[in-house]
Amino acid sequence: MHELSVATRILNLALQGLEQQHLTKIHTISLKVGMMQGYEPQWMQHYFEKIAKGTPAEDARLLVTLTPIVFRCRDCGREFAFDAHGTDDCSCPNCHSFSYDMISGKEFEIEQMEASGDVE
Repeated sequence: MHELSVATRILNLALQGLEQQHLTKIHTISLKVGMMQGYEPQWMQHYFEKIAKGTPAEDARLLVTLTPIVFRCRDCGREFAFDAHGTDDCSCPNCHSFSYDMISGKEFEIEQMEASGDVE
């Protein structure tokens, strides 16, 4: 149920942006979310719909792009994706090292918001 708290944060940020731009209605909010965050897009939308009722974001859609978990091996430099639902082996597939850095998978960004209304 941690999607409820993140949906609340998204709504609050979107409403602040709407007010700053003097707009009146939010249509879509595009998000980039790393798979390491563990959020389920359908639950994010579900909770967003519940808390957005009666606000300028009512009926708005969350467009979620999930980014994979990707590592870069410190020993050989190879980048490789990690499938949390796949193998238990999390070593570099090239040199089998366990020394690597995460380069994607933790993102959480509001990339864009589509809104309308009177611009002053």
